[in-house]
Amino acid sequence: MNTEQMFKELMNEIKGMKEDIKGLKEDNQSIKSQLEENTQLTKAIHHRQEESDAKLENLSMDMHLMRGELSSLKEGQERQDKILESLALRSLEQETELRELKRIK
Repeated sequence: MNTEQMFKELMNEIKGMKEDIKGLKEDNQSIKSQLEENTQLTKAIHHRQEESDAKLENLSMDMHLMRGELSSLKEGQERQDKILESLALRSLEQETELRELKRIK
């Protein structure tokens, strides 16, 4: 093989390597673009997650307050039930006394 043929083969090989490098650079640029897009999406998702966490915290606080109010309402209802029971018993006693008084007359 003479020098000229070796030179042509070397040049062809270099040309092929340049094309490969160009393809790799294009692939690399595409990967960088996709990475930037993914980064932006990740940031948006993170921001949304923070908003969701804040809303969930508010809902949790509201639920806690409602449980307290419900407990207070239940206690009030229990007190009213006891009072109503006491009044009903007193009413029965008074009716019994009235019947006895009417019988005595």
